[in-house]
Amino acid sequence: MNTQGFFARLFDFSFSEFVSLQIVLYLYIIGVVMAAISALGMAFQAIGGMGNDFVGGLFQLLLSPIAFLLTCLVVRIALEALIATFRIAENTTRIVENLERDTKGKEI
Repeated sequence: MNTQGFFARLFDFSFSEFVSLQIVLYLYIIGVVMAAISALGMAFQAIGGMGNDFVGGLFQLLLSPIAFLLTCLVVRIALEALIATFRIAENTTRIVENLERDTKGKEI
């Protein structure tokens, strides 16, 4: 289907091939790792803050896994929207190419 490699697509100045669909997996992994680091930082901050405000620290500690899950969900939804947009563009291109091929030499 797509015969060009990653670097050929990356430096395709006509933008005829999409790079985003190849790197979306890596973007999701980076998003999950960043969410995990953030949640761990939030948990460590909560444990450190329990000396001053136990209830607030406990609340923050309990919210850190929820924040992790919500961040992963938001990253996933954003990337799925990106993929859907690019797939719509690819399918629209195919439809136009098929219509041009089928109607070549015919009056519309």
